[in-house]
Amino acid sequence: MPSGPADEAALPSRRPDNAIAPVTRRPRFPCLEGIRALAASLVVVHHAASLVGPARAGFLATPAAVMDIGVAIFFVLSGFLIYRPFAAAHLAGCAPQRARSFWWRRVVRIIPAYWCALTILWATGSFHLGTDWWRYYLFLQVYDVFTAFGGIVPAWSLNTEMAFYLFVPVWSLALRRVVYRGRRARPLLELGAVAGLAVMGYVARAVISASGRVWAAVPGHPPVLMRSVAFTWFPTNVDLFGAGMAVAVLSAWAADDPALRAKVDRLFERSGAWWAAAVVLFVWFAYRVGPPSFAVGYRGFYWQQRQFTFALIGVCLLLPAVFGDQERGGVRRVLRWGPVAWVGALSYGLYLWHKNLLDRVPGWLHRPPQLTPVLVVVAAGFLFGLAAAAASWYLLEQPVQKRLKHLV
Repeated sequence: MPSGPADEAALPSRRPDNAIAPVTRRPRFPCLEGIRALAASLVVVHHAASLVGPARAGFLATPAAVMDIGVAIFFVLSGFLIYRPFAAAHLAGCAPQRARSFWWRRVVRIIPAYWCALTILWATGSFHLGTDWWRYYLFLQVYDVFTAFGGIVPAWSLNTEMAFYLFVPVWSLALRRVVYRGRRARPLLELGAVAGLAVMGYVARAVISASGRVWAAVPGHPPVLMRSVAFTWFPTNVDLFGAGMAVAVLSAWAADDPALRAKVDRLFERSGAWWAAAVVLFVWFAYRVGPPSFAVGYRGFYWQQRQFTFALIGVCLLLPAVFGDQERGGVRRVLRWGPVAWVGALSYGLYLWHKNLLDRVPGWLHRPPQLTPVLVVVAAGFLFGLAAAAASWYLLEQPVQKRLKHLV
């Protein structure tokens, strides 16, 4: 999932807009590449275990069933990275980067790698897109139940990300024009606005859970309900982005308030404790709650509980990577370690390529998936996924970003 290592995303503008104080370029957070690597790795293991089935997955079966939490972690991380420059501009009383420039950087970051992977995998027979091929290229597949999980299956989350990218500048403009009215934002008001946004996720899920309206029907088959794909939409995930946005507001606030910065640095200094809390929450959810029943789908209390738990885990992982001495602690050392950071830099490509490549492993071994060792599939997912991701990063993504991201 994108928000790449060299990605400024939405730097505040130097253009004054009732400016009160200058806004500097956003700081670098060296541990975030490691969190990207973790999130992508969880998704790889989840798909590998799903391919071979619970019996062959063995000890991995139960935790891997909910390792799609990697997508939720990406959403929390994206909320932080994308919104922090906007929050910093709001708190400084400056205008953030213009929407046109922001959206162009997002297009340059996401589309070339995705279109390349989609086209190559389609051409080599990994899937068929049919007459609705255009939905996949325009990030619209999740809005039709028959295409939601076609093409590159993990790419459903890109539809959600793209909706978030479209939303953020509009949200920022509404806050500045309607709430702040050209004045410097107050930190607590900014946090309150983000909290209100997160509440919308719970409302959206409640409304969809209560709805039995048929979205589409196939003659001779049971009706397909709206909620069967609604978990992929931005409104039902806005609280995950909101959790990261709240951390972004706190980070921007602390950057201009030394006393607050000292307090939050002390609070989140012990990275191991916060990551241990995240692990405990994950283990509890995996063994006591588990994945959804696809006969019922995402709905009701289960859906709300899942989103809340995943958001909380994402925040526990993120906070020590934002606050505290980033040179201290075993967790931070692992996150900054070269190989881990490298996987994080390639995480978008790994996310795009791994599933369709690991799906081919049983065929290459001339055995059905249910008889293929799960660790072989996991290893193949990383090996082939990272090879394709490295080619994409060095030959396509980096050159395109260097040449094009500053054009608008």
